[in-house]
Amino acid sequence: MKQRNFYRIAIGILMLASGIISILLTAGDAIFGTVLLAAGSAFLITGISRHRKYGDDPESDERSKKIGAYGITYSWLTGLVFMTGLFWLDYLNLFRLSTQNALAVSVIVLALSAIMYQTYLFRKGDVG
Repeated sequence: MKQRNFYRIAIGILMLASGIISILLTAGDAIFGTVLLAAGSAFLITGISRHRKYGDDPESDERSKKIGAYGITYSWLTGLVFMTGLFWLDYLNLFRLSTQNALAVSVIVLALSAIMYQTYLFRKGDVG
């Protein structure tokens, strides 16, 4: 097992245990414990899935790095166009969002478009 995956699994287990203990000890306020549970689950799932998928083989090569860079670049451009559209919708009084909602929707658009572009490019096989 790669040391990186071992650390992810160990940190995930520690965070899960800390989250459970925090929730049990703080009867009324379980926000911190919930955050620890979510983060611990993410670390644990990532460590286990990467170990099962790659084992001791390299996780990335030049092609996957290139696809990742292009996917993030396309995502950034998509987010820029989306935020420009939000600006003009607000400026023309056609659609108004609060600052918090506009930022939240923009983050979601950026994250989902990055996943979609990278998935598409990996299925396609290359960017060129």
